[in-house]
Amino acid sequence: MPIPVSALIGSPRKLVGAIVLFVALDLSVLLINLWLAEQMAQDAVAINLAGRQRMLSQQTTKALLLATNAPTAKDSDVAKLELEAAFGLLLQTQKAFAQGGETRGGDGKTVTLQAVHGEAAQAVARAQTIIAPLEQLLTSTVPAGTPQTARLGRAAGYMVQYNQDLLSLMNTLTTALERDSVHRARNLRAIQTGAFVLALGNFLAIVFGMLSQFRRIEHDSQQWRELARKDALTGLANRKAFTEAANGVLARAQGDAGQGALLMLDLDGFKPINDTLGHATGDRVLIALARALESTARTTDVVARLGGDEFAVLCPNLHGRDDAAQFCNRLLSTITDIPGQVCPGKRLGASIGIAFYPESGYELGHLLGLADKAMYAAKNAGGGHCEIAS
Repeated sequence: MPIPVSALIGSPRKLVGAIVLFVALDLSVLLINLWLAEQMAQDAVAINLAGRQRMLSQQTTKALLLATNAPTAKDSDVAKLELEAAFGLLLQTQKAFAQGGETRGGDGKTVTLQAVHGEAAQAVARAQTIIAPLEQLLTSTVPAGTPQTARLGRAAGYMVQYNQDLLSLMNTLTTALERDSVHRARNLRAIQTGAFVLALGNFLAIVFGMLSQFRRIEHDSQQWRELARKDALTGLANRKAFTEAANGVLARAQGDAGQGALLMLDLDGFKPINDTLGHATGDRVLIALARALESTARTTDVVARLGGDEFAVLCPNLHGRDDAAQFCNRLLSTITDIPGQVCPGKRLGASIGIAFYPESGYELGHLLGLADKAMYAAKNAGGGHCEIAS
């Protein structure tokens, strides 16, 4: 019969709880993996944009110099467009680093940056301090009569002066972002490892719990099987167990041309004890008889209580009338001693019927029938002795 899975974990509620916990831990590992991948992607974008700030700073300086010293008006206009694009993106990215927000990536697509902290934030703040005067120069209104190239020249001179400082700050920003990314990845991996260990521990707890429960169920099943094969009162084999064991012995004996005897035993004087002293005393008599049969029988014999005060003993290799008679006399002598232990003053004896194999065949039912007839013949003859089936 298959064992229900719920029994292996103790109860359906415990099983469901353990599975839910395992799934939750597994999902947490998955979510941490996704989160880690997203964080690494965001960090990679931020580091890339921090490096591009150096390029934008260089482009801004180069565009200012070209616009100031352009040989033709067309060249000057091209330089101004390049200046507007480079410096505008520089300002936008610096603001995104400082406050968090959108800017354009290297492929022209919009990307969102998180506001930086710590050393990275300090580098951005100092860079914005350097860029602020340049922004003011480029966006302020030019007084009438003042050439635009003069303003661009001042802006170019300013950028040449502070360009190295700006590049150094962008290097600091890049380094800080890389360091923060490594630190964050390490922490996330520690959390990921912890969640995985918890999930693995929970899984192993489920497996070992189920194995332990399975062993307990197997042990209990074995005990129940043994109890189902034992007589509840005396602890001897019951009719079912005797039938299985006796059939096995007789099958082996038939294959080996073995011989033996089957004894059927019924108590004499048991009903008066039961009627006058009660069933509790009768039960003690039956228990004492079972102990007597076990102590007298050989280790190879199969002793069973078939029901009531009727017992059976299968004795392999017990053959011949004399040997059987000696064995039965020992049994009868032991049985007559029982009243002195349990119910003094009462008489107790037994009638025994014997059937031999192979003379009467190896079929258990036939042997039981012959031994039973012989037993009743002994009882009808006054009891207290054994009869051999013809």
